[in-house]
Amino acid sequence: MSVIKAFFFDLDGTLVNTHQANTSAYTEAIRLVTAREPSDTLHSLIKSGESSRDFLPKVVVGIQDNEIDSVNERKKILYPARLHESLLNEFLSNFLKQMFSCSTTVLVTTAKKENALAVLRHHGLEQFFTHMVFGDDVANMKPHPEAYLLALEKTGLRKDEVLAFEDSAKGIESASGAGINVVHVRTFEL
Repeated sequence: MSVIKAFFFDLDGTLVNTHQANTSAYTEAIRLVTAREPSDTLHSLIKSGESSRDFLPKVVVGIQDNEIDSVNERKKILYPARLHESLLNEFLSNFLKQMFSCSTTVLVTTAKKENALAVLRHHGLEQFFTHMVFGDDVANMKPHPEAYLLALEKTGLRKDEVLAFEDSAKGIESASGAGINVVHVRTFEL
């Protein structure tokens, strides 16, 4: 049995519940760009961890590629003002802070770097990570294991020396696909 030397943390829905903040920002961006209302499935699709390229056509019928780009750009602008709608996972963030002083701690998210850093700063967590992996760093989003494989590479550790924390099925599949043991963090609701 190996000693756990590192803890890998997903962000959205694991360390911080950002689903409502994302839903609000996307709803407003969709209204501003397309003058249409998104379907009621927007919140659940965001919670599932799908990328906006995949979920926007499902929530705005007939949305064009250029509109998707515009919605994403507008959402990026609107999102920081919605961070007050996010909720910190107090238990897991306290665990992160305690482990940071004696272990390697890595953020493994496929969120864009700018958005993820805004969330971390808002909740005072940025300084508690030894390494960070963002969606900008990988070609394949979760459930592909690329983000976790990159995190392993950054730490120089073996997969059996790491424990990951994930909330979504896609995140769990991603970490498991990299051979990392995963703790399933139950989604906490706003």
